[in-house]
Amino acid sequence: MIVNRNRRALVPATLFAACSLLMAVPSVGYCQGRGSTRRKPEAQSPEVTRIIERIVAGEKRYTQNLQRYSPRVETYLQYDRPDIELGDRVAKDAYFVGRVSFAERPKEVSFISESDFGHLRSDIASIFTPFYTPDHFLSRLAASTMVDPRSFDTRHYSFEPVRWEYLGDVRCLAIDVRPVVRNAVLGAFEGRIWVEDQDYAIVRLNGTRVNSLGFRAYTHFDSWRENLRPGEWLPVYIYSEDSDFSGKERVKSNTRFWGYDLSSQRQKQDEWTKILVESAAPVRDTSDAASDMLPVEGRRELDMQAERNVLERLEKARLIAPPGPVDKVLETVLNNLVVTNHLDNLPPLHCRVMLTSPLESFSLRYTIVLSRGLIDVLPDEASLAMILAHELGHVVLEHKVNSDYAFNDRLFFRDERALSTLDFQRTNQEETAADAKALEFLKNSPYKDKLGNAGLFLRAAIAAAPTMPHLFGPHLGDRLVPGHGQTVRMAALMSSAPELRPTKIDQVAALPLGSRVNLNSWDGSVMFTMRKPVALLDASEKMPFLVAPLFPHLLRYDAMNSTRVAARQGQ
Repeated sequence: MIVNRNRRALVPATLFAACSLLMAVPSVGYCQGRGSTRRKPEAQSPEVTRIIERIVAGEKRYTQNLQRYSPRVETYLQYDRPDIELGDRVAKDAYFVGRVSFAERPKEVSFISESDFGHLRSDIASIFTPFYTPDHFLSRLAASTMVDPRSFDTRHYSFEPVRWEYLGDVRCLAIDVRPVVRNAVLGAFEGRIWVEDQDYAIVRLNGTRVNSLGFRAYTHFDSWRENLRPGEWLPVYIYSEDSDFSGKERVKSNTRFWGYDLSSQRQKQDEWTKILVESAAPVRDTSDAASDMLPVEGRRELDMQAERNVLERLEKARLIAPPGPVDKVLETVLNNLVVTNHLDNLPPLHCRVMLTSPLESFSLRYTIVLSRGLIDVLPDEASLAMILAHELGHVVLEHKVNSDYAFNDRLFFRDERALSTLDFQRTNQEETAADAKALEFLKNSPYKDKLGNAGLFLRAAIAAAPTMPHLFGPHLGDRLVPGHGQTVRMAALMSSAPELRPTKIDQVAALPLGSRVNLNSWDGSVMFTMRKPVALLDASEKMPFLVAPLFPHLLRYDAMNSTRVAARQGQ
């Protein structure tokens, strides 16, 4: 990791790497330094001066406005070691998911066990004390969404316009930003910003922090904002990358924000105003049911009620995307399996998308859930069919969700307890039976001649899982590959798969994270990306299961919403 060396200190390289987790950069403040030289700002035209004044004023409004929100946040981090042929080889990984509050004193609340990241927080706090306490460690993440909430003005920073360029469909002015006195602003931003050409709102920050305090390490980050509401740009994505002191290990991380609408008080009030008290048309006081349910029907209804309750609770917590076009694509593949296997007695089956990155899938009663990360890395339709066939096996074999969830009071818990409270794991016997059924379904399906690709994906997953336990560690369902006494899912498919050759360019066993699914940060909805495949130049560009930088295609609010509507209609 590249570290600010204003202070000479010997700290273990792995500890500096750990700083990147949930801490893209430390929070910033202002303090006067000594022995610093002041850069003389060059004379600027009145037009440039007016633009800079609008940028500074807009960033202050942005910082204040951001305090109203508490979105969901996920950071996935990989520690890579250089490989001559493959570019990077993951040595270990780390993960956090929760919600972040951008209040005056930002903080995060974890949705997962402290054992997954708590040691990082306590270790760093022991070094930074008395400057920081464990309660404040995770709050450093919020700093990478801002330039400088306290000292961003023409007195403390110099601005050097570079050029006009497009980020997606948004025309932007790129400006290099540096502190006027390097040691005057603690944790000052140094890098480049992009401002859109209408309101001069900052839409992207790319750089690092300078002037550290004590043993603090600063990482380089690329932070993006999107126009999620009229006249309002909000942080959606951060990529961070750095090397340690020795240069033997590189740390890369992706951070995503979503669910900004969750914290809107207006939304809660709207729910009440939508309740219809009186109606101009007569209200029908009867239902379609002719009589009481039979015991069998009652049992089925209780199972369905449990499924509905679980889906509604996960969607309310913004852990599952609302129904959308991605579900329809998944359901088309699932329907191919149902039709070709003559499963005519099944009721309509549905698919949903879990918004987290760890690779997992699980089934409820008649709904199959796949994680965003799993959909991202699947290389082809046959591999997707393999995952869906396994979960379809659970459905056909009547492996139901726990009917306890049919009682609503069991779902009265805080959002941060959802992943630890809900559990849809299957027994080894159920997993084995579902595998056998899935193989039957696949042999009768349109994908029967392409199952070697699915087996190749499993080979790649088995090879990657030992160094990526957090990516392959499910929250609610079962593991895709061996772990905790479980067997490889769909292991029989590997017998017909070719040998895994990581250096072979035309063999793509798995994709990088972020390859397929676009996440709307306002409401948590998802769509498939519109990107076209790119020919690979060498094996290092294959990046199976790896963190890779993303460059969002920026749109203004009206264009973004019209694009989403068109995509839904098209899919």
